[in-house]
Amino acid sequence: MTGSAAERQAAGTPLLEVLDVRKSYGDRLVLDDVSLSVQPHDVICLIGSSGSGKSTLLRCLDLLEEIDDGVIRLDGREISDPLVDQREVRGRIGMVFQAYNLFPHLTILENCTLAPRRAHGVGRREAH
Repeated sequence: MTGSAAERQAAGTPLLEVLDVRKSYGDRLVLDDVSLSVQPHDVICLIGSSGSGKSTLLRCLDLLEEIDDGVIRLDGREISDPLVDQREVRGRIGMVFQAYNLFPHLTILENCTLAPRRAHGVGRREAH
């Protein structure tokens, strides 16, 4: 963690911040002023019926979908700006898709930490 990132976290700046995010597909409003704040080491769960926008929100956080309005910040830095380096952001945010493409011989934690360990060379302890 860089000095500035450590300072922001010590000051209580959220690791991930979503402010008034809106996303539509044509006339269909899927995300309507969604806001949330995630501190380091927080665990969150998105629960909702089919079509309620859970996957759309996750796709927006991983920059797979462009938001219509609002702000998304990662470690205090706005990532919802179209000029942001998407590859760098995606290297810090990951998703496990709802299709069951998991390795059955691994635990849930091992499945979730496999990509950072293999793709980015993150050590087991840091990945967990």
